[in-house]
Amino acid sequence: MFDIDGVLVDTREIVRRAYAEVGVELPDHLWGTTWRNWLPPLCGGDLLRAQVVHDRKTRSHLDLLSRTRVTTLAGAEAARELHSRGWTVKFITSGTREVVQRTLHSADPSLNGFLAGTDLDSTGKRKALEEISPAGGVYVDDNYDLGVKVTGGSTWKLVHFHGQAETELIKEIGAVWMS
Repeated sequence: MFDIDGVLVDTREIVRRAYAEVGVELPDHLWGTTWRNWLPPLCGGDLLRAQVVHDRKTRSHLDLLSRTRVTTLAGAEAARELHSRGWTVKFITSGTREVVQRTLHSADPSLNGFLAGTDLDSTGKRKALEEISPAGGVYVDDNYDLGVKVTGGSTWKLVHFHGQAETELIKEIGAVWMS
């Protein structure tokens, strides 16, 4: 199981630009978390206003995607390679479904076939993992703290993606799976 943003595709700059276009600065420490957790407080606690801002950001994001090619990261290559070896590979994210689908299509249309869940906070990600495999597995995320929240106390094991090359990431996933 792989997170998408920052593991499979490099989206940090385009997400920042989309938020900036609607007057919001995405704090670094909140990267990878759902907007529902951090945007309402920036909108004075007004959930409706936060939803409107997020909707505007989504339109901006889709517009940027229509003009920008998204770069894949080593996580995408590792996911493809593991799938070719017979591993079950799925992707989950806190991102909005339409944006995620367009992002994956921009980077590599074949990646869309692995999409298992969008719009998920850490609790939603954990639930998705447990539904896909109650026996556990390996979850790859670039946000270590969020990954710990998702996997902590469960049968799932975390691999922290921090820019490793594809072969290193595959070795680490295999080692964690076997541990």
